[in-house]
Amino acid sequence: MATYRTLLSLKSSLDDPDSRLSSWTPNTSHCTWAGVTCDSHNHVTSLDLSGLNLSGYLSPDIAFLIYLSNLTLAENNLSGPIPPEISALSALRLLNLSNNVFNRMFPPELSNLTNLRVLDLYNNNLTGVLPVSVAHMTNLRHLHLGGRKFSRKFL
Repeated sequence: MATYRTLLSLKSSLDDPDSRLSSWTPNTSHCTWAGVTCDSHNHVTSLDLSGLNLSGYLSPDIAFLIYLSNLTLAENNLSGPIPPEISALSALRLLNLSNNVFNRMFPPELSNLTNLRVLDLYNNNLTGVLPVSVAHMTNLRHLHLGGRKFSRKFL
């Protein structure tokens, strides 16, 4: 899936009442869009949409942004499950989905993100058990899961 279509698919899964993503149009370079950072080859390396009053859900199409190293969607009102497809983002180093209303279980597939250094899921509505495989994320330096309803058991 082309980068434009991926980002526009992501935008279509979001409600943007303040039109903060109004720059996301097909007639401009995606590298100039709000919250998007690209490398010298126009690959999206960072997506920071924090604090934009967005709601809706995180599209599984996010997995097509294969050069993404930073995904920050903190301080919005995003809900639904965290898509396990995020685990395909092998370059991801920072994942911050804090202060949203993501629900359901912690996707065990996230522990496949071996380059991840920061995982911040603080203050969501995740429930269930935290997979023990998280302990195998050897590059992880910051893990913030406060405000969760996880059980004390590990899978």
